Order: sequence, then structure tokens, then C-alpha cells
Amino acid sequence: MHEDLMRKLAEFEPTEMPVLSVYLDARPQATGGSPGIRSGAIVLKDRLHEIEKTYRPRGDDLDSFMADREKIEEFFNREISPATSGLIIFACSAENLWEEIEVGAELENEVTVDKVPSLFQLAKMLDEHDTAVVAVVDTSTARFFVTRFGKLKEVDAPDDPNAKMFRKRSMGGWKQTKYQRNIDNNRDDFSKAIVKDLEDLIRKVDAKNLIIAGDEIAVTLLQNNLSQKTREILYDYVLRIDMKTPRLDIKEEVREILEEIERADARVQAEKLVGAVRGRGLGVSGVNPTKQALENGQVEMLLIDPNTENLDEETRNELLRLAAATGANVEMVENHEKFAAMDGVGGLLRYKI
Repeated sequence: MHEDLMRKLAEFEPTEMPVLSVYLDARPQATGGSPGIRSGAIVLKDRLHEIEKTYRPRGDDLDSFMADREKIEEFFNREISPATSGLIIFACSAENLWEEIEVGAELENEVTVDKVPSLFQLAKMLDEHDTAVVAVVDTSTARFFVTRFGKLKEVDAPDDPNAKMFRKRSMGGWKQTKYQRNIDNNRDDFSKAIVKDLEDLIRKVDAKNLIIAGDEIAVTLLQNNLSQKTREILYDYVLRIDMKTPRLDIKEEVREILEEIERADARVQAEKLVGAVRGRGLGVSGVNPTKQALENGQVEMLLIDPNTENLDEETRNELLRLAAATGANVEMVENHEKFAAMDGVGGLLRYKI
């Protein structure tokens, strides 16, 4: 899970060896003088050349950097999946660090070197792209999708690790005798069977949201059979999506919903923090009080306005590192006046000291 990666990077012990943090826009340019060329490729080449000059004359740090440079350039220049919009890499050859993530969402081109990984864009991606499950159903067929980091994959695709578990699903309907004999005569039994596999999938991928779409009768039956725990993550508006809708069209509809869910959740958490600070409850605001609470392990959720001018890059990275290392969640809050007035930094606490 990417949350585990965040914690691993946060616990990376700094040395004198350079750590490269790479965030690249992997989308081919549609216009301009070089259509088809990825903008990230240009930024990567220029930045690596610029950084290399700062490590001369030759030493162990330069050797580590050059090994990482070669590996990163080779990785980025290989054939990248069309579904990949962004690429994230953390590398330090001398310390055996290499982590790569291909994402389906846009990234801002950034290539930096320091003693520790740069975590801001990764934390922002984790916050904005919670894992979600999408179920498209009618009274005889079900299609399941999992969305992570902006990518929407249909369960039972050839390269899907869940394929063996969900092999009975297909676009052409369900042919298996286990369910086929029940479909025509008992839609409720069919719905219960779907719910069981759906909830198994939710647990397997640790989904934070569930979106249901499709035929009204089938959707109603499905909702009636959901467990209370699953209802808690269910999006309360049902999409009307035809069973044969292409995956990319479903992805676009789901993207808008997940963005709406994230904005609403950010507002809720910000209001919760405002109330906690006003009542001198389980909340702190401001850079130094928040940092102190993180160091004490008190913070349950770190809130940051990504546009705040009260945090320099180094301090922001340190707050994120402390949050990941102590198991605190991170919420990015934009366009919230009250939170912005609180320096755009705060924490909801587990306990007070």
C-alpha cells in the first residue's frame, strides 16, 4: 500500500549520500513544436544535468547520483502505459533506495536532491486519491472496478492481481452454474452473491469509498444487502451507467465524484479543527504548535493548506515526515478561509498533554 511507502520514506535515515525525488508529467504533449514528447522528459534531462555539476569533482556522492541518473532515465524512457499520466521515483543507490509509482493523475514536474525524500506531492496524491471500488450492476451481471492514484482498473483484467478471485465476472454476463441457476428466479439471491464478492474486494484493497451505478432495480437490491460497515463508505448518489459503458467513460464520471468527496471531507475536517481550537479541545493550529504535537505523537490528522505561505518547503516536508512516521493521516485543505487564517497548518489530536 502507498501509505506504507509513505511511512518507509519518512523513516529513511539521512546520510551524506544524495536522495533523488522525481515527480514527472508523463503525458505526451498534444500540441507545440514537439507533439508526442513528454514535458517531463525535458525537465528530467535539464535538472539531472544541472544537479550533476554540483557534485563534481568525483566522489562517492557523485557515483551514487550517476547510478541513479542512469536508472531513472532508462526507466522514464521505456514504454510507459497509456494510462500513466505521472511518474514518481525516489532513488539513492548508495543506500539501496529505489521506489517507483506510476499514477493516472497529473503531477507537477519536480526533480530535487536532498538527504531525505521530498514527500509533498506524494502526500497530496494519497489524500486526493483514496482507493475506491466501483460496482456497475444490472439484474444478471456485475462489473467491479478499483481506482487508485487516478487509475481505474477493471477487476478480472489479465494483469489484475485480483483476477483469480473474481474470474467469474465478465462483460458477457455470468455463465457459471454457481449463480446462473438463481439469476432468473431469484434476483435477491443474485444480489447477495454480488455483495459478498464486492465486500471481499473492498476489504482486500482497503477501499475508502464505494460507488454504485447501473440498473435501478439491481442497485436497490444491492444497497439493501450491504452491511452497515459498507454503507458507511457508500456514496449516496447512484450513477446511471449502462453495463456496456467503456472503462474510460466510467473513469471520467468517477473522477468527478471522488474529487467532490475529497473536497467535502476536507471541509468537514477543517471545520472540526476550527471547533476544537475554539473550544480548547483536541486541536492545535500554527506551524510550531503543530510541529510540537507531531513530535509528541499526539496528532491523529495533520491538516495543511497546500497554498499557504507560512510553510517553507523544508518545514512542510518535515511536518509530513513526522506525520507519516507517527501514523497520522494527512488532509490537504484548500479554499477554507477560517483554516487559512489559522496559518493553514493544524492538527486534530489523539489526546492532550
